[in-house]
Amino acid sequence: MKKILSTLIFGLFVIAAMAQEQAVYSQYQVFPNLINPGVTGFDNNYLFLANARSSWTGFPGSPSTYTVMYNGPIGDKLGLGGSVFAEKIGEQTVTRIQGSYAFRFQVQRAKIGLGLTTEFLRRRVSGDVLNNPIVDPNDGVLEGSVDGQRLFTSSFGAHLLFDDRVFASLVLPTAIRARLDEIPLDDPGSESGAGVQYYIFQLGAIVDVPSQNFKLVPSIAIRNVRDVPFQVDLNLQGRFLEDKLIAGLTYRPNTGGSLAFLLGTRYNNFNLFYSYDVSFGPFQQYNSGSHEFTVAYGFERKKPRVPVENTDIYQQN
Repeated sequence: MKKILSTLIFGLFVIAAMAQEQAVYSQYQVFPNLINPGVTGFDNNYLFLANARSSWTGFPGSPSTYTVMYNGPIGDKLGLGGSVFAEKIGEQTVTRIQGSYAFRFQVQRAKIGLGLTTEFLRRRVSGDVLNNPIVDPNDGVLEGSVDGQRLFTSSFGAHLLFDDRVFASLVLPTAIRARLDEIPLDDPGSESGAGVQYYIFQLGAIVDVPSQNFKLVPSIAIRNVRDVPFQVDLNLQGRFLEDKLIAGLTYRPNTGGSLAFLLGTRYNNFNLFYSYDVSFGPFQQYNSGSHEFTVAYGFERKKPRVPVENTDIYQQN
């Protein structure tokens, strides 16, 4: 049994060596700027955000991720942001440094944001893995991973809000991908290049019930991301008391069945959210689900005051 568990954990390390480059969040429906650069500065607010996610809690070597992010507007048309991401999964660590840029404009009743990210990614496996007796010490891929893999990637995103009621977004993650090292990889699809074979699409609506001080936000998200199984999210969110209390539910039918529960609050400029993911698959018996926390502080950009002309001067002249 102990040998089986060790093999299973090592299998997790191998999966980690080819892990996804696009971070996975459950709270993207509350903070879409976590995955979509087109939302950068979209709502004309400055946002400072810290996110922590622990997946498969209780299982040895389970992933833990941490994200620190800033987003904000520049003038009336531009948005600028940056983030630092760190992940620990098994014996592997991943670090991502990202900048995001967006152009915002309005066409009649539609608000549109178009953005992109530039990102440096470093992925490294601990040298202790080479001492594992079930590991081939002459594995070139593993040796290269110990030295560290470095990548440059760029993603594109678009976000649309029509009449403050219907929203749609499209993200092309790692649309541009360049290798910055010579580490041999077994995956031919991991070479440098550009393409649109990966995407994240979301469509939803905001149903306002002003008589009850309540909003209902149904949405669907379709994700096809590198090295991650194809996924469909069916989301339902309720916003109460002018968004001071937010609760949500996500059902993923195509991953063996899973649910994610969301609960959060917005008080003045502070945001606090927690979500819990649980799977219906057999692997759930080996872990305690996934937990995600977000703490954020945001405030609205104040437009510069237009100086009032002194009409007395003109009258004197």
